[in-house]
Amino acid sequence: MLSQFANLQYDVPMLITAAGILWIVYYSLRVLFNPLRDVKGPTLAQYTRLWEAYKNWQGQLEHVTVALHKQYGSIVRLAPNRYSISDPTAIRTIYGTGSKFSKSDYYIPFGTPLDHKDVFSETSNEKHAAERRKISNMYAMSSLVLYEPFVDKVNGDFMAVLADHAQHGRAFDLFTWMQFYAFDVIGEITLGRSFGLLQAGRDKDGLLHAIHVGSISYGSTIGLIPELHTLYLWLQNMLPIDSHWKVTQRVILREIGARLQGVSTSDRKDFLAKCIELSKAGKLDQSTINNVLGSNIGAGSDTTGISMSAVIYFLMKHPNCLQKLRDEIETAEKEGNLSNPVSFQEAQKLPYLQATIKEALRLHAAVGQILSRVVPEGGAQIAGRHFPQGTVVGVNAWVIHTDENIWGKDVHEFRPERWLVEKEQLAFLDQNYLAFGAGSRTCIGKNISLLEMTKLLPQLVRRFDFVPAGDSQWTTSSGWFVKQRIQVKVIERA
Repeated sequence: MLSQFANLQYDVPMLITAAGILWIVYYSLRVLFNPLRDVKGPTLAQYTRLWEAYKNWQGQLEHVTVALHKQYGSIVRLAPNRYSISDPTAIRTIYGTGSKFSKSDYYIPFGTPLDHKDVFSETSNEKHAAERRKISNMYAMSSLVLYEPFVDKVNGDFMAVLADHAQHGRAFDLFTWMQFYAFDVIGEITLGRSFGLLQAGRDKDGLLHAIHVGSISYGSTIGLIPELHTLYLWLQNMLPIDSHWKVTQRVILREIGARLQGVSTSDRKDFLAKCIELSKAGKLDQSTINNVLGSNIGAGSDTTGISMSAVIYFLMKHPNCLQKLRDEIETAEKEGNLSNPVSFQEAQKLPYLQATIKEALRLHAAVGQILSRVVPEGGAQIAGRHFPQGTVVGVNAWVIHTDENIWGKDVHEFRPERWLVEKEQLAFLDQNYLAFGAGSRTCIGKNISLLEMTKLLPQLVRRFDFVPAGDSQWTTSSGWFVKQRIQVKVIERA
């Protein structure tokens, strides 16, 4: 017995060594026979997904990807089977109408731990299309007019909060408060009442923290090694782990129960009311309702908060642009074309406002990673190169949005005027504008985000001046979303 144990001790190092050698041989052979082995990129990225995961963890992957394309060209390897493409013709190929490219497994950890996936995490194009058809009308432009009273209410709350900040000379983090605003709007639109973050001045229920840590940070990291997600779901069932999904579900089920029992009433057509109506008509099941409400709560504030912060930041940095926007708003007001509160229809007719929003989102897109897709059966020709089926490819908005061939030599300058061009040129720019994604998988909440920004910005600009409270340069940190940090103060205009 002792002899066998001694032999086992002697064999363990040999087994570990042999396993290590086999691992090296496996990856070496895979690299050697990979038809894309000559594609340039970081050396480690050719052998392991850990390089991209580490860069993502550092929080600057969008800038790293831009730098890699400058160094290596239009195709860059990010991982053994994952590539970033900067050729703008790839946008139509990968994301265009009728594209057979499906979402990669990267998106799965962002979704629900259920078999019934939401429209963001569903990888199948066919299943996604079927799910989106059920709920698309809720997010359509034609539905926006129904949501305006919700936005107006929170806009009023936000203006009062900013006036209080101004009165007390209080400094605050721009993104944090823009997200509080956007999250309260989502509460109104989705559940019929805000989450009260503006009033509390903090994430009082920890919901934003749970979403950021449990969904956005988790998804953007584990999505790069999605096999770990299965292990995490198993651990969730075995251990008392309070995931972000459980947190949001408690809120959703509480609100649905209150609405059905008549405890919470609303005469406005919010998402919950529409979902209940469709459910009674047999058009929505409980899983879809949970996904709709959960998606709104889980991702409905980040894009708007980031985008609003970007607009305000660039206007602070460019007072000449701020003055042009003010002039446009004041002229519209004098001519009787702008009411108080500003309607969505009125604000849409302000060309410099719309150009300002687009330009800010061009320079600071909310998402900092490639929108990854899987090459379909038969492979595909992308950027002059054949990619075998099963290869993961994608375009990063930060890369496309800094392409001089599209945007000109002043590509890094904030210049809203670049959008005030003839229709043909504008159509070309729009084709290469990825702030909300592209194709059939464009962000489903895009119109709601634009509704909030379009209505709020004219009111902010005509009433307040935003000024840095310290360093005038912001800092950013990214996972999936690229979030900003900068302390500001507001001054109420006479």
